Amino acid sequence: MSVSYVLIDERRHLIAEAVLERGAATVVDLSHQFGVSHVTIRSDLEALEQQGMLRRNRGGAVANPIDRYTPAFQERSSVNREAKQAIAKTAAHRIQDGDWILLDAGSTTLYVADHLMQRQITIAVNSIYSANKLVEAPNVDLIQIGGLLYRPSLCYVGKLAACHLDDYHFDRVLLGVNGISANGVSVNNCTEVGIKQKMIECANEIIVLADASKLGVTSLTRIAPLDRIDLLITDHAAEPEQLAQLQEARPEMEVIVA
Repeated sequence: MSVSYVLIDERRHLIAEAVLERGAATVVDLSHQFGVSHVTIRSDLEALEQQGMLRRNRGGAVANPIDRYTPAFQERSSVNREAKQAIAKTAAHRIQDGDWILLDAGSTTLYVADHLMQRQITIAVNSIYSANKLVEAPNVDLIQIGGLLYRPSLCYVGKLAACHLDDYHFDRVLLGVNGISANGVSVNNCTEVGIKQKMIECANEIIVLADASKLGVTSLTRIAPLDRIDLLITDHAAEPEQLAQLQEARPEMEVIVA
């Protein structure tokens, strides 16, 4: 589905996420990204400012200095929340007690952490949000992956983070992406690519968590080809033809609709 055809509320959520991730965005860039006029974007930014989700400036908007680092704000600005929660619950069922798990940064994987609080497993995370949640889990052996802090997502990235994983091997990695298509899985920024690729190298089973809006999408930077993915978990809004195209490109990939 093209972003130019999304509902107003959903577009505004996407705009809030874009500003949150980048720290700031211009009217020109947002207009190009969402396929609507400058006037429409200014109206959206005004509405989001009234909701306290960002601050407008002359050329666009900036993220609120405090909200930018608050998990509650990240979750509130997230679109497709029910779909992501369903995906997270299904993913958690895939995990066995005693597993060694790599949990990628992202809103869907943060929901997965909710379902793992009472499990007896080992989890490695590069997300400060997930670490803050799982530190309260009584039976989880928690490994914090260190490295360079990527502030928009509050996660650790870069060569140091990748090197942290050199001596580890995990049963499964749960990976968040911005797009999955016949071309592979991809994200919309280059900063997190290295650590995600390293996570894929370190796990027996590669599980991609992607709501329906990400199916058929080729984002800015490819993380891995589709033949590296073992399991895709998506939601009931997924279009059958998109799933068919993915499975035609990668017949060995299991697909679960949450």
